[in-house]
Amino acid sequence: MGLLGTIQQSKGALDAAQIGLQVVGNNVANANTPGYIRQELQQASAVAVREGNLISGHGVRPTGIVQVVDEALFERMIDAKTALAGAESLESAYAQLEELSTDLDNTGLSQQFSLFNNAVHELSTQPGDASLREFVILQGQTLAENIRNVRSKATDRQQAWDGDLKDAASDINRLTQRIAELNLEIATIEGGGLINSDATGLRDQRYSYLEELASYVDLNIQEQPSGAVSVFVGGDYLVNDGISRDVYSHYSEEFEAQEIRIIETDSPLDATGGQVGAIVKARDEVFGDYITGIDRMASALIRSVNEVHSQGQGREGFQELLSSVRSDAFVPLDQAGLPWTPTNGTFDMNLVDASGDVISTHRIKVRNLGDVTDSTVNSIVADIDAIDGISASVTSSGQIEILSDSPTSSFTFGEDTSGFLAAAGINTFFVGRNAVDINVNDTLKNDSDFLAISAGGIGEDTDVLSSMLDLVDRPMSELEGRSIRGIYESTIATMAQKISLQGSEADGLRDFYATLQSQHLAITGVNIDEESIKLIAYQRAFQASSRVIATATEMLDILMTL
Repeated sequence: MGLLGTIQQSKGALDAAQIGLQVVGNNVANANTPGYIRQELQQASAVAVREGNLISGHGVRPTGIVQVVDEALFERMIDAKTALAGAESLESAYAQLEELSTDLDNTGLSQQFSLFNNAVHELSTQPGDASLREFVILQGQTLAENIRNVRSKATDRQQAWDGDLKDAASDINRLTQRIAELNLEIATIEGGGLINSDATGLRDQRYSYLEELASYVDLNIQEQPSGAVSVFVGGDYLVNDGISRDVYSHYSEEFEAQEIRIIETDSPLDATGGQVGAIVKARDEVFGDYITGIDRMASALIRSVNEVHSQGQGREGFQELLSSVRSDAFVPLDQAGLPWTPTNGTFDMNLVDASGDVISTHRIKVRNLGDVTDSTVNSIVADIDAIDGISASVTSSGQIEILSDSPTSSFTFGEDTSGFLAAAGINTFFVGRNAVDINVNDTLKNDSDFLAISAGGIGEDTDVLSSMLDLVDRPMSELEGRSIRGIYESTIATMAQKISLQGSEADGLRDFYATLQSQHLAITGVNIDEESIKLIAYQRAFQASSRVIATATEMLDILMTL
């Protein structure tokens, strides 16, 4: 290789140094650009040639400008981003639930249980005091109203989280469409993988969109030889080369909630992580379990109080009564749509005169043995209607109506071993089935004299009141040995524990993600000191190559003058 070859060789070195300076300059210019990934010039020795017995190099050649990124670390960071986004969403859901429950500072439903129980205690000391009867009913109303309000607020929050799936679906579509567009642009610029350089600016954007998408769903990202990426969620792809699959939010009749589905296949998006997974968990578990607990507690309260109250008598008998429960009157009791199924047993009905003295007592049978002779609501009503002095029927709406045939007589109820009276909503304190519609019976609101106090007859004793004392704290077999208050306090205790655990999990994931992000930035971020060193190195290489060219030119001039 002669002097001309040396000059050509050094020219290649000058070109490489110039490109290197451009790369360094671009890095320095984007040192503060969010999401920018540092670039690096890749160089290789030119192919050597043989000249006689010698093999000499032909200098340097730039082979590509690539991003400096650790793909394995980026994937770990993406996974951490998904986990963190889900944990923070759940942390927010638990914070909202904590706001709903003021029992953590002793001002919520647990306190209302105590106030209701205290009112019953006070009435038991003076059962003839009308103001104390009114106070028991008022405390019952307040308790029922608070239960309804707590459930209503929890349901509102649950529905709000359910509605967030619509926004999530829209954001997922926006991101997948943009990633697909960038796939085409990157593949086109990089020549389908034939060019060694990266489409750096476009790849920066795609990394940013992928990270944002990972906050919504758990991703499986696979880069293709062309430079495009395929994005999978579960077993379905959302992005493949330049194609993206849109999703939509669909109301499922089966689950009575929103779910995200893929439009093309109309199949559910199998997303268990990120914000989408957290939204579903917040809706179904965080608020869903809380609402279930409130409903169970309210149902237990309604049943336990009503089973005691329905067997008692107040200060006067009924001239007329309409049950609070609607049912299918012509089918067996276990199919009649009652809040719970009565057992095999009996209940008493008493016909009393104007002074409250018993005229006659009648025992009504309730059969529930699982055979063709089982009672129906209609058959029980017929037995009641057969009592002289009483008329009974089932209304068109499925309610039981009982009337006294004489203005000088009325009727009361006595011992019920079947639980039919409470299940059918007859002579009850509460109405409703759960926390949705729990309330105090309108009959008691209108006249507190119907508040059941005695079990042995009007004014005979206070056994019903005694049975209602501390009822909310009494262990019950149907509640696995727990009390009504115990069910609620267990719900609150579990919630408090989950709030603490979720906060700890979110804090741990924040630290973990920050660590991975720091490692990622240490590799991809621009270090001004390092770039300054590279700048000097390229400058010196440029100067040295220029000097080689100048020397070779001088030698060539000398040669030409010979």
